Amino acid sequence: MIEPIEATPTSTTGDARRIVELAAATNTSMSNEMLLDTLRRNAQVTTRHIRKDFVEVATATAVLGYVCRQRKDFIALRGDDPAWAQEVGRYASESLAVEALRMRRA
Repeated sequence: MIEPIEATPTSTTGDARRIVELAAATNTSMSNEMLLDTLRRNAQVTTRHIRKDFVEVATATAVLGYVCRQRKDFIALRGDDPAWAQEVGRYASESLAVEALRMRRA
């Protein structure tokens, strides 16, 4: 039986511990990458509108990137400096672009 894991924004370390314990109890090997992906999925980000069409996306410790609106697309830019940020992708909504930055591997 697999126990569903409910993640809350305030308990990411507790959820990571539960995942490791669940893997040990079911004799499933747990890779560091799986654990990091779980923590990344639970990462909290904040957005700050710099301009009407330009949003900064950051965690509590670092700037992840920016979301820029061009016509109907929202472009996710990865990097802490907008002048040197690299395009991650183009999305139909601002929230999808923010999610892409949050889930993107460094």
